[in-house]
Amino acid sequence: MSHLRPKLALFPLGALLLLHTAYGQANPPITGPLSVSGNSHYFKDPGGRIVVLNGSQTWNTLQDWGTDGAAQELDFDAFIRFLAGHGHNFTLLWRVEQPRFCNLPVNAGAPPEFTVAPQPWQRTGPGTATDGGPKFDLTRFDPAFFDRLRSRTEALDKAGIYAGIYLFTGEFLNLYRCATDGYPFTGANNVNGVDDGYAGGPRGNGSIDMTETDAITKYQDAFTDKVIDTLNDLPNVLWIVSEEAPPTSLWWNNHLIAHVRAYESRKKYRHLVGYAAPIRVPDSVIYNSDADWVAPGATISPTSSCGTGRPACKVNVNDSDHSYWEMWLRTPQENRNYIWENTLNGNSVLFMDPYLVYYPRQDRNNCQSPTRGICTSPDTRYEIFRKNLGYALKLASRLNLARAFPQPSLSSTGYCLAQTPSAGAEYLVYSPRGGRFEVDLSAMPASRKLSVEWLNPTTGETIRQDPIPAGSQAQAFTPPFAGDAILYLVDAAGHAAAKIR
Repeated sequence: MSHLRPKLALFPLGALLLLHTAYGQANPPITGPLSVSGNSHYFKDPGGRIVVLNGSQTWNTLQDWGTDGAAQELDFDAFIRFLAGHGHNFTLLWRVEQPRFCNLPVNAGAPPEFTVAPQPWQRTGPGTATDGGPKFDLTRFDPAFFDRLRSRTEALDKAGIYAGIYLFTGEFLNLYRCATDGYPFTGANNVNGVDDGYAGGPRGNGSIDMTETDAITKYQDAFTDKVIDTLNDLPNVLWIVSEEAPPTSLWWNNHLIAHVRAYESRKKYRHLVGYAAPIRVPDSVIYNSDADWVAPGATISPTSSCGTGRPACKVNVNDSDHSYWEMWLRTPQENRNYIWENTLNGNSVLFMDPYLVYYPRQDRNNCQSPTRGICTSPDTRYEIFRKNLGYALKLASRLNLARAFPQPSLSSTGYCLAQTPSAGAEYLVYSPRGGRFEVDLSAMPASRKLSVEWLNPTTGETIRQDPIPAGSQAQAFTPPFAGDAILYLVDAAGHAAAKIR
C-alpha cells in the first residue's frame, strides 16, 4: 500500500454530501414521479438521474399520538430538519386506523393506550363509538385529515424528500386491537351498517382478510381514491399498501395494488406502488406481486429479487421495521452492517426510528422529557446509525448506478458494488468487520490507476490514499482504522459515463 496522505478534516464526506448542512447544500429538487430504471435495483427521476432512497421514518408523523386521552402534536418542520440534517431523502407517513391504539408494548408493564388523531372520516353520530367519541359516517371524509396529509407531503416535497404514503397498516389490526379502540370498520363504531365482525381480543383482521370484494372493500377503495385525489399532483409520492399484514391479507393487498394503478391511470401522475412483507409468508409473495417496489422480511435483501409479477424485478427498500427487529439489542457495528450490506447489495434502506415515541422497554428509545408518551427530543444513541444512512446514500450516489451492479465475487468481503469496463471502472467495497481483504481489479489494465478513498463509518472521517495500479486479481487492502470500513475505488481518469434508460 502507498503511504497515507494527511487526513482530511473531520466529516469531509459528510460536509460535502449531507443535506441542509452549514454549507447550505440541499436535496436535488424533485421534478416528477420516480420510475424504475434500466438497472432494476434503483429508481430514476424524469431526467434519468438514478435515485437511491435512504431515510428515517416514525409512527406519528401524520397523526398525533398521546396517552391519557390527549394526542400530542408533532413539530413536523423539526422532523423535516431532522431528516435533512442527517442526509436523508425518504420517509414514510404512517396511518393508525384505530382512534385508540391498544397494547403497543412500549414499556415492561401494562402498555398504555394511545389516542390517535385525526382520522379520515367525520364523527357525526348519532350514537357513541367504543372509544367514547361519536360514531363515524364512512360516507363523509374529514377535511382535517386530508388537509394535513396534503400539507405534510407538500412540505417534504419542498425539502426534496420523497414520501411513502401508507394507505393502511395491517400490523396494527393484527396485533393491537381492543374492545374500546373505536375502529371505524367495526359495526359499533359507524352509522353505515359496516362491520368487520370483530369480537374482542388483540386481533381483528376482518377488514383485510377477504378473498373478494365486499362492503368494506368499497369504503377502502373510496378512501384510497380520496388519498390519490389529494396527492396525485405531487411528484415526491410513492404509495405503499400495508406492512406486516397477516397471511390472510394477500388477496386484499393485491387488489389495492391493482386499484391504485387503475385509478391513477386517469390522473396527471402515476406513482410507484410498494408492498411491505406480510408476516409469516416468504418474500417470494411480494417478489411475485405486481408491486413496483417492496420492503422484504429478509434482513439483507438479495442481490436479485425477480419474480412472476409485473414488473418482474423489484426495487428493494429494506425497512428495519420489517427485517431487523430488536436492532437496539445489537452492537453499533452490527447495526452499521445492516445499512452497508444492503447498500452494497443494491438496495435502499429505511430506519424504523422511534424518534419521539417514548419506548423504554428493552431501552429501545429513551428519548428526552416524555409527556403522555411523546418526547421533546430524540434518543442520541441512534445518531451514528442515522448519519450512516446519509453517508451510504450519498456515497452510493457518487457511483454511476446506471451501470453499477452488486458483484460480491469481486471482493473477499462478499460486498462490492461495481461497474467494470476496461476504462472508467469503479468499486464500492464494504468490510463488515474490518481487517485485511482483497479486491479483484483485473477489469482494467495495470497501465491505468485507481483513486483510493476510505470512509470510517464510526466517525464519518474520510482518508484518501495515493492512486494504485489496476490489473491485479487480488489486490490487498487494509483499512487505516479499526472496525468496519468502506472503500471507494475509481479510475483516476473518472468513471465511465452513465447510460440513461
